[in-house]
Order: sequence, then C-alpha cells, then structure tokens
Amino acid sequence: MQTAKISEIFLSYQGEGPYASSRQLFLRFYGCNKSCVFCDTLLESYKTFTKDNLMGKVLDFEGDYNELVLTGGEPLLFPEFISGFLVLFKNYRENPIYLETNGTLPEALEKVIDQVDIVAMDFKLPSSTGGTDDVWASHERFAGIAAAKELIIKAVVTGSTDFKDIKRMASVIGGLGQDGIDIVLQPVTAANGLVTEPDEEMLYYFKKHIEKETRGNVMIFGQMHKCLGIR
Repeated sequence: MQTAKISEIFLSYQGEGPYASSRQLFLRFYGCNKSCVFCDTLLESYKTFTKDNLMGKVLDFEGDYNELVLTGGEPLLFPEFISGFLVLFKNYRENPIYLETNGTLPEALEKVIDQVDIVAMDFKLPSSTGGTDDVWASHERFAGIAAAKELIIKAVVTGSTDFKDIKRMASVIGGLGQDGIDIVLQPVTAANGLVTEPDEEMLYYFKKHIEKETRGNVMIFGQMHKCLGIR
C-alpha cells in the first residue's frame, strides 16, 4: 500500500509569484532532499496517509479554493503516491494541480507530470543556498520536462548570490526555447540571521540580464504571505 508523510493540510493564499493572492488548498509533504541555509519551513511532525485517507481529508474542504498545491518539504519524494492520489482527486474535483518543488528530482517529475497543471520550480543557486551539490544537470533535465506544462521558475536571491549562478540559470531557461516563462527573483526573507538580503542594484542587474537571455517575464517578488502574517 502506497503511503506518504504529510505535515499539514490547510487553506491559505499563495504568497509567491504570479499566482499570489489565489486561494489554495495546500498539502505539505514531510521531508526534503536539500538543506538550504535560508529554509523557512522546518517540519517537525507528520501523519502517514494512504491516498484514500488523504482524499477524505481533502473532501472536507469542499471546493472553496482555486488550485490544489503540493508543497513541502519536497513532494516529489513521494512520486508514486502523488500520481495515484491525483488520479483519485480528479474523479472528485476539477481544481488545477500546482506543484511546488526544488527542481532536483527529474525522474520523479516524469512520474507525475501528466497529472499536474502548473510546476513552480525552484532553482537552487549554490551561492544562495550555501550548498555544495552540483544541481545544474538535474535542473536542466527537470526544466525540460516541466516545460510541457505551465512553468514558473523561482530563485531565492541573497546578498551572497553570485552573478555566475544567475548567468547559468538564464542559460538553462533560455535553452528551453520558450518565450514568456514567468521567472521570479525572490529576495530572501532574512529572518534566521544566517543570510543577508540583496540590495536593489543587484536585483535590477540580475533581472535585466535574465530578461535579455531568456525573453522571460521576470519579476522581483518577495513572500507576500510573510508580510500578511499568514501561512
């Protein structure tokens, strides 16, 4: 029997990117394969669900939301579960499926891409995250798969973000050959004291370069839900 670890199920408003202010039902999956220095989602507990148990909880919320959001943690740690659950979900609801992911598990994405409608993919820039992993090959493969659906790309920018990472990200996005992709540069919310915020000049310089190299819709957008004090 397929199961997944879920930390939270809650209604709220999207706080990031082009869907900001959309009322959404969030399924927060437990666990992550990355450890970003700026992570603001420290999950301490979870409940184990079968797809039928989870569907029962989701139905309790009726239809008072726009998109169903799979978030984390990293939801793609549970690809078989998600694929089966979404088939079940679509028997009851017509809400679009919005996947929030760190963009490093392309093999898992292949297992669910047919069931999702919107992929909100992070680029984990090494100079921002404090990580040492080489994420570029997995990001390139992931973006290529995700581009079959509505794709939103986000990168957290800190005071330590290196322009070479911005150039590498722009190169990957440009290689998709699609105009008008929504690309979000998100200034870090420096609440934990481990990172510094980027300055205005840096953000502008990054934005102009990405626009030039990708012909994307580049926006600088913070975490609206943090400003409003909501989840």
